[in-house]
Amino acid sequence: METAAQESVFAKTTTLEVITFYVASTQYATPVSAVRYIEQDKRKTTRIEVNDKLGAEVTTYQGKPVPIYDFADLMGCEAEYKANLELLKTLQQREKDHVNWINALEQSIKTGAPFALARDASQCEFGKWYNQYQADDELLADILKDFDEPHKRIHGLADALLDMCAQGQKDQALAILENEKNRTLSKLKGLFAAARDRLENITRPILLYIHTNKKMIAVRLNAISDIRTFDRSAFTPQDEVDDNQNLEGLSFIAGYLESEGDAPPCVLLDWQSFEIPH
Repeated sequence: METAAQESVFAKTTTLEVITFYVASTQYATPVSAVRYIEQDKRKTTRIEVNDKLGAEVTTYQGKPVPIYDFADLMGCEAEYKANLELLKTLQQREKDHVNWINALEQSIKTGAPFALARDASQCEFGKWYNQYQADDELLADILKDFDEPHKRIHGLADALLDMCAQGQKDQALAILENEKNRTLSKLKGLFAAARDRLENITRPILLYIHTNKKMIAVRLNAISDIRTFDRSAFTPQDEVDDNQNLEGLSFIAGYLESEGDAPPCVLLDWQSFEIPH
């Protein structure tokens, strides 16, 4: 006997066409029939800030206000696009840090003032982040690999040039520093720019406009993965699988769709069962 959820998502059909997407490492599927419109999120929204973690965003659909829900927030995850926006800010600051680092070293060489900034490339804020960060995007990962040599070379200048100053070779040290500013620092700045450009290219969230059983909503996703068709036999209702009280509030999860090969099952959503979060 079919459940209400199965009757809803497979109403009058033996197959179901879905839009798939990922949040964290989980794949979800939304029936194409539930989606009224798809557009790139251009941030044309009105936002009411309640606190750092809670707020309300509203956009428009056919001239009427529509609430926006971040799907990652609904699932208790950090949205990829939010993490990317934070990373963009971090990279901008870390580039400024290294420009300031070079300027501070130049002042120390000229004036003899103590140089108190990190001389070890792994000890600056960028180095600490760089040594533990792993990019999921292949192009971004390739760009980040290229940081290693010029970043270490920049930090290696401090000991070498300050030692030259101590030996009375200030002019030579300044000449070397100027050359490294034009070559190594410029290369480093170019890599920061390339990394930010790549992040901006992959940070293009979209909005799915979906009509639930009560109202129209807009659901923000990082990106769409695919459009696929599943047979009814691939579907298993949620209540046949899940016995977890933490999932009881997720009223719009209908069940699971069997994936091909060794891939984990895809979570099927039923937006007609969606309850507005409080």
